[in-house]
Amino acid sequence: MGNTVGSRGVLTSKQKEIIIGTLLGDGHLEKNGKHTRLRVDHYNKHKKYVFWLAKELIPFSLKPRAINETDKRSGKVYSRWHISTKSLQLFDEFRALFYRGRIKIVPRNLEALITPLSLAIWYMDDGFRRKDSKGFYLCTSSYTQEEHKVLQEVLFKRFMILTKVHHQREYLRMFIPSASANTFNGLIKPYVLPDLNYKLL
Repeated sequence: MGNTVGSRGVLTSKQKEIIIGTLLGDGHLEKNGKHTRLRVDHYNKHKKYVFWLAKELIPFSLKPRAINETDKRSGKVYSRWHISTKSLQLFDEFRALFYRGRIKIVPRNLEALITPLSLAIWYMDDGFRRKDSKGFYLCTSSYTQEEHKVLQEVLFKRFMILTKVHHQREYLRMFIPSASANTFNGLIKPYVLPDLNYKLL
């Protein structure tokens, strides 16, 4: 991607890498008026991560806000944290890459886009360590079978990371087995926030 110039500034290389990572994970883009904004939601457990994202995306991000939800069955109240960016032209390019209509897709040029920082953001955003073995999961249920093949190829070509696709009921997710666990852990460790170190080996 070249310099992404919008009506109100230019994204740094680091900000682009962060956006790519969160779009591979839980982040999503939506049209709002003429342009596009990025939105991210996480439960209270990851509050510090949400605030870190908001800080890293200044001056494009808005202040994080808490949203309380009541479970209708149990009556328990759960808090989640939400951030969004301003709706700007500079996010339109990401929407063109990551969306077909309203459906999020894997970009065709992902191999050229993804970096170790993007990979770490993706994992912090939507991944976890398997406790019964030396391996990691990336939650990728929104992607098709063919897109999983693309993700597998990208991770191997770009980082020499071997992966498997596991089925959980009707959903798919990416598994990084022990053969590549140390490689994956070493790549993302410099970028993982202290509060999320429990996700590492």
